[in-house]
Amino acid sequence: MLKNILISIFAALFVLGCQSPGFIIEESNYSVRQHRIAITAALGQVRSVSENGRVILSYYHDRNFKGFEVTAKTKERLYTKVAVLGTRRPYKVSIEVHVEQRDPESKKFIEIGLDEGLGRKRAFAIRELLSQSRDDTSSFDEENPF
Repeated sequence: MLKNILISIFAALFVLGCQSPGFIIEESNYSVRQHRIAITAALGQVRSVSENGRVILSYYHDRNFKGFEVTAKTKERLYTKVAVLGTRRPYKVSIEVHVEQRDPESKKFIEIGLDEGLGRKRAFAIRELLSQSRDDTSSFDEENPF
């Protein structure tokens, strides 16, 4: 009984102590619209945007963030997922660079993980574009004006 309790406590501390995947920009005090503008400027043309405009996926790219066309010979592809988190300011912005490799047997791409270093580079680019934003930071967020 005591052993089970200790294992449960250890497991809970381990799970709570884990850092979230990707890179997080903390306390970004810009509007959702300003975030979208900076993110799309950093990513280039985007593959998809969620209905509420807070989750943005890039087209497939290589490790130098250069877009390319996926062919039958492509062995690895990456894409960036950026999410604006929170219900009101200040927001957190999560940046994840997903790495996929082609399975030789099934010929399909399988996600193998995240590239933390490339996520950090993307985050710095987005943060730089946000700091250069010319819009008024006191403007209302279009989703929640009051």
